[in-house]
Amino acid sequence: MKSYNKYYDVINNEIDDINYEQKEIRLRAKIALQFVMLREGKNLTQEDIANKLGVSKQLIARFENFKHSPTLSFLVKYAYALDTKLDVILTGAEIKDN
Repeated sequence: MKSYNKYYDVINNEIDDINYEQKEIRLRAKIALQFVMLREGKNLTQEDIANKLGVSKQLIARFENFKHSPTLSFLVKYAYALDTKLDVILTGAEIKDN
C-alpha cells in the first residue's frame, strides 16, 4: 500500500505562527490527498486522469504533489473525472483513512 506521509507531514504541521503561504500549501496538500486517494481507489493512473481531462500527466503530478495551485474549474473537472462531487473532495466525506 502506498504511503501518504508526504501529505500528512504537511497537513499535520501544528505550527502556531503559520503564514499565509504555509496555510495555502497545507490546504493544497489536503485537497491533493483526497484526489490521490480517490484516483488510486478507482485504480486510475495520473495518465488516465490526464487523458480524461485533456491535460498533461505532468500537470496532474504537479497538482498531486501540491506544486501547482489549480483553478476551481480544474478541481471541478478533476472531481467529475473521478465520478465524484467537489464537495466530497473538499470535505473528505467519502474518504476512509486507515
